[in-house]
Amino acid sequence: MRKGGKNFTTYPEGCIGANLAKRNYVKYLVERYNHYREADARFGSARPFHYSVLFKNIETTFKAPTYFIPEPRFPELVDYLHDRIDNTILGRVNGKRGIPNYESFDEHVMEHMGAAVAV
Repeated sequence: MRKGGKNFTTYPEGCIGANLAKRNYVKYLVERYNHYREADARFGSARPFHYSVLFKNIETTFKAPTYFIPEPRFPELVDYLHDRIDNTILGRVNGKRGIPNYESFDEHVMEHMGAAVAV
């Protein structure tokens, strides 16, 4: 029996959740998207925003929960998240100004994981 604390999910081998670097990068992109969508309200966007919608959209598009998507589909998921971020109001404004909206996977791994790129 467990007392308090968080539940930890064990991801099956071969899915994004089982690879720490890839899971953390997807988490970073999701957080980035949520931050940019929150900023949309400051630009006057009246679209309602719910944090869980992105995960449901990913599940609908990829036919699997976010961290259970097979690793070979990682680049496809990253492209999907990049497109979502770039298509926010703040993402479009930054694009016009030449400001990057997110770090690349390699940059993220080097900066946050402090290790060689795990592919």
